[in-house]
Amino acid sequence: MKADNWPILLAQFIEQRRHVPFAWGTNDCCLFGADWVLRATSKDLAADLRGRYGSALGAARILGRCGGVRSLIKNRGEQIGIQSVPSRSIQRGDLVVADMGRGESIGISLGNVAAFVSRDGLIFAPFDFQINAPCWRF
Repeated sequence: MKADNWPILLAQFIEQRRHVPFAWGTNDCCLFGADWVLRATSKDLAADLRGRYGSALGAARILGRCGGVRSLIKNRGEQIGIQSVPSRSIQRGDLVVADMGRGESIGISLGNVAAFVSRDGLIFAPFDFQINAPCWRF
């Protein structure tokens, strides 16, 4: 499903986003995950969401209609072959959902850490803090 050169694409994607601050509707957790899927597969899970919100309230409304972060990934991901995997089997490039202190956020596994969008750019959280975190592979 991922492009053959996905490890290079992942490294470039993380470096490009390293210092990009969180912004509703352009660089929030859902679009961060969707942007990575788009880069790795050329399939846009969020095509119909882009440009439709620019605030926490707008994001909450969309997530409410979608059934939350986990349902958003599950329902949209099934269309392109994204599959749930146990957290003990997570690999680089997989999506992970974790509570980063302000509700559930979508991050990207980089191996022993996961990258998440924060106010100041990316933060890197050790993966072992999320023993039973929902994870998806594509």
